[in-house]
Amino acid sequence: MFKPIPAGYIAKEEHFDPNGFQDYTDYCKYRYDSAKAFRRDARYHEITQDEIENVVGYFEDFERWMRTENRLDEYDFDLSYISAGDFLLLDTKEGSPEFFGDYAKYVNYTVYLFDTDTLTLYYIHNNI
Repeated sequence: MFKPIPAGYIAKEEHFDPNGFQDYTDYCKYRYDSAKAFRRDARYHEITQDEIENVVGYFEDFERWMRTENRLDEYDFDLSYISAGDFLLLDTKEGSPEFFGDYAKYVNYTVYLFDTDTLTLYYIHNNI
């Protein structure tokens, strides 16, 4: 699958799950010198104040998985980074059919959050 990470980042830090095959947990950061690429990319939208709690939930769940996998040394995200005006792309299977019903909210998701204060794109993926 094509990862919607806009070109033009000036630095990156990637932490892919070393044991990942079908189920994996990845955390990456991409630093940019401006927010221009995200303002032009129709896949991303600006986060509203009403969306913050939902986005925080994904990062809280993700941190629990990083802790469970003893990978907190790779994870440095701070929930205070999430604010209205940041850019978001959320890809989740929540509600999609699964073998035993529908996918729950935190079973399979990918979040791309561009923090406009630090000019950093945070990418998290979890499908445990």
